[in-house]
Amino acid sequence: MSEFEIKYSGSPSHPKHYSHLGESGLTFSEDIPLPTIVPVDNFFKPDQNVVFLKHPRYVKFTEHRHSFIEMNYVLSGTSKQFIDGKEVILKQGDLCLLDTNVTHSIDSASENDIIINILIRTSYFDSALLQRLSGNDLLTDFFVNAIYKQKKDSRYILFSKGQNDRLNDLILQAVNEFYHPQLCSSEAINSYMLLIFTELLRSYNSLSKTKGEPTFKKGIISEILKYMELNYKNITLEKTAEKFHFHPNHLTRLLKTNFGKTFIEVSHQLKIKNACTLLENTDLTIDQVANEVGYTNITFFYKSFKKVHGITPAEYRKKGTKSVTHLE
Repeated sequence: MSEFEIKYSGSPSHPKHYSHLGESGLTFSEDIPLPTIVPVDNFFKPDQNVVFLKHPRYVKFTEHRHSFIEMNYVLSGTSKQFIDGKEVILKQGDLCLLDTNVTHSIDSASENDIIINILIRTSYFDSALLQRLSGNDLLTDFFVNAIYKQKKDSRYILFSKGQNDRLNDLILQAVNEFYHPQLCSSEAINSYMLLIFTELLRSYNSLSKTKGEPTFKKGIISEILKYMELNYKNITLEKTAEKFHFHPNHLTRLLKTNFGKTFIEVSHQLKIKNACTLLENTDLTIDQVANEVGYTNITFFYKSFKKVHGITPAEYRKKGTKSVTHLE
């Protein structure tokens, strides 16, 4: 029994019912509330992008949603969930990848049902990581959708164990680094996460070929993100369209369809993201930071920064928080 289980779990015959997760902890009720969004701060420390938890047993988690991406891996036993109202049974070795805002509930786990929850900030999937995953658009499209696109319907992907035990080993190695940190454990976890995603892609492609289903073709989205990331200071719609041999109007539609944002919004997001890095790690003045990331109008930089973070650049630097850059 983990400390969390000791504090909150019921018994096999009388499991408790999750109702709400607030600052003081879990509250319980047999009444099923309306789905609530579980805040990032309930699980993540400011410097954490990935968190590993053993799912608490003898607790029924009623309908809720997350503002982060969640992966549920069944180490042993089974896990019964309801995702968007549909019953899903995960067996040993299965993994479920849940988008942000997916409505789901989890039935009470018994003694031998050991599920590892992997919680991931959306900011973890920057253009560099998406580029490295671009060998298959299944995950690239999933994470772009989770990070950028304003959508009504969120998604989930199920990965069956098949005959491959490598995924199990990678997850356990990452868990060990998380709970027993050593020198460079953060970098090690990042490497394990990339290997985990790679293994999931291989598993999905193998299953698709077995079923005779077409595999996803490599798309242009990650290439566009990489180009914009590298050239964010002076990037223009026309230059980007020319680079990828698109008409500017076509590129505009492509960005809007896949990101739910305009070219200007995405480019500002990249500038503010890099401004945060400079504020956190350099002694440059605010004006120098603005100029460094491509803003010639300092007033507009302040306005854009506050729109994203709700505070001024100086307040951000003073707070010293590595926060997430998202344009609403």
